[in-house]
Amino acid sequence: MRRIFNKYTSLNDWALCLVLSVSAICINTFGAIPIYGTISIYIGSIFALLSLLLLPLLLSLIVLSATLVSFYYQLNDITFVLVQAFEYLFVLAFVRKGLNFLVAVFSFWAFIGLPIIFSIMYFLARLDLQTSSFISITIGLNGGVCGIIALLVYWFIPGASQFKRFNPPPPRFSNVVFELCIVSVILPTILVTLVFTWRSTEETEKQISKELSSAAMQFENIISGRMDHNVHTVSSAAATLIDLSNTASDETGNIDKQNQYLNAIAKSNVDIESMVLTEADGNVLIAAPQKYSDILEQLKPISVADRYYFDATKQTQLPYVSKVLISKGLEKTDIIAITAPIIKEGKFDGLVQASVALVSLINPRAIETVENNDIDIIITDKADAVIYSSSSLALAEKSKFIINRAGHPFLRQTPVMLMGQDPYIYQFGENTHGWKIYTLASPNKVFASIVDYFLFIGLTILFSVILIAILASRLASKITFPLVNLEKFLAYKLQEDDLLPQSNISREIAAVTRSLIKARAVSRNFEEQLKKQVSDKTRALKELNEKLFETSQRDALTKLYNRGAFDSLAENTFETCIRNKIAFTIVLIDIDFFKKINDRYGHIVGDKCIIHVANILQNSCKRNSDIVARYGGEEYILLLSGTQHEKHLSFIEEIHRKVQQTPVLFEGKSIRMTVSCGVVRVAQDFSTDFDKLLSLTDEQLYKSKNNGRNQVTTLDL
Repeated sequence: MRRIFNKYTSLNDWALCLVLSVSAICINTFGAIPIYGTISIYIGSIFALLSLLLLPLLLSLIVLSATLVSFYYQLNDITFVLVQAFEYLFVLAFVRKGLNFLVAVFSFWAFIGLPIIFSIMYFLARLDLQTSSFISITIGLNGGVCGIIALLVYWFIPGASQFKRFNPPPPRFSNVVFELCIVSVILPTILVTLVFTWRSTEETEKQISKELSSAAMQFENIISGRMDHNVHTVSSAAATLIDLSNTASDETGNIDKQNQYLNAIAKSNVDIESMVLTEADGNVLIAAPQKYSDILEQLKPISVADRYYFDATKQTQLPYVSKVLISKGLEKTDIIAITAPIIKEGKFDGLVQASVALVSLINPRAIETVENNDIDIIITDKADAVIYSSSSLALAEKSKFIINRAGHPFLRQTPVMLMGQDPYIYQFGENTHGWKIYTLASPNKVFASIVDYFLFIGLTILFSVILIAILASRLASKITFPLVNLEKFLAYKLQEDDLLPQSNISREIAAVTRSLIKARAVSRNFEEQLKKQVSDKTRALKELNEKLFETSQRDALTKLYNRGAFDSLAENTFETCIRNKIAFTIVLIDIDFFKKINDRYGHIVGDKCIIHVANILQNSCKRNSDIVARYGGEEYILLLSGTQHEKHLSFIEEIHRKVQQTPVLFEGKSIRMTVSCGVVRVAQDFSTDFDKLLSLTDEQLYKSKNNGRNQVTTLDL
């Protein structure tokens, strides 16, 4: 792992990796652009795609990780994170094969990204077809925009920049024209589409919300008006009955007057189904209209003391409106009870109760008008029991209604509830008696027209891309065909008569063509004259160069390679070993106390000692891959490589022994020498450059000298 990362130790690479990673995190976390409800555009993937073009793979993966983590933090949904990861891998595979970057991005979203997102929305999130399509296309366009912007940024980076790691073969001219058209035409189109649909959806949502609120308020006013009227009627009746009681001469006359009055009120008010007058203990004293009075005579006694509205009226001594009830004792119907107390001398003396039929409070014509406008209605009483609901909602009457709040990806301001599995946007109003009126509409009402427009724009963009591709190919062929012909003409594959007709595409190309025809004629004459001169000079120079090269490569005293020749040969061998991971060894050898030999025996003997060690090295290193050179003075250098790398150390120690055991003979004198050796063997870590290896080898040589000389010091990498 260390060797892999050592290849990317450039501070500039790491700095760019840090900048892109931090930018991706910040943009995904704080720079999301909301467009429809909870749907936002996340452009952090620009940095992952850009890193793929600018950085080595491992550093690019760091940027990708930062992008995906911040993306998951925002969405808390692993499926969308995986789609982003798939896009990166797909584009990576494309560009590694030298294919077009932008085509890779569009191909991914067209054939992989969009189907995956649609499946998630439609099958897992259970959204309807229109919503799923809308979300999928929006996210797909988001991916396309990120790819285009990443390519734009890449274009603006200078070609000589070290960050331009993505260097595919030169593209066809048609691809260049295609990319230019996509960037200049499709990108603005996508952005305008997103902005337009965002504004339209927002305005439509506000309009529908206002329409729902207006309908809810309308029903609230209708129902409140009817109920307030009935409350006033019952309260007035209670006051009148008290007055009648105070003016009556006897009990029988009082009851007759009260009975007549209640019958008159019950008949005159179309909402009131029946009315009763009770005593302080709750027993029904009078019932109206007459048919209920007749029944009362047969069923006496009837008491309403067990009804909660009786107790509420008695305790508060104020008019009271009950929740929905089923009347008992007279007729089994759905009613609401409106009561008003009878107060005599400050004490509760009974109440007047009117049973208002539930159906009389709801205006069917108003309901029909609203429902014809694709708005559903739910009306509940103060106990949240359903009084009325549109038939499409399938709610049971008098069932308890509880709002199941939910979210919707396209809605931001209007609340949403679930009815079964279906989402509805809604508004509600509440009157003074605790009744609630809910008005509901399908979310499709908000964006149905926008979806159609959006799909139309999507298809238009698709056909535009196809048309641009065709036009780019045709335009490129017209421009490049004369240029290709010029290349063939200069290569003598095309005649002048065939070239001229095709060059009339523009004045500039026609002028260039005529100039090149003249230039080729001059060049051809010059070439013929030059060929003979060059041929003669080349032969002579070749012979001279061979001699000079051999002379320049060899040390005059030892006939070994000199230092310059070693540097050249060793560099090529080093690069081959590094590229193919071939083990190699570098050796520095120095004759111990050579100055003493020179001082004692003279420079002639010193030269013989240098030649003697050189001969030992030359005779020992006979493989073609072995490089032996005099590195300067009494110092030698070896570069050994090959499959027997593990034997290099014993080989060097053998050379060390030979020098020690083989004296130099001069005028009957036997001169013995020793050498110190510094060795660096490379078999695992190939990341160190050649100059550093030479420095390490020199350090090993000095260790041998400092530790007493006549020894071999080795370092393994």
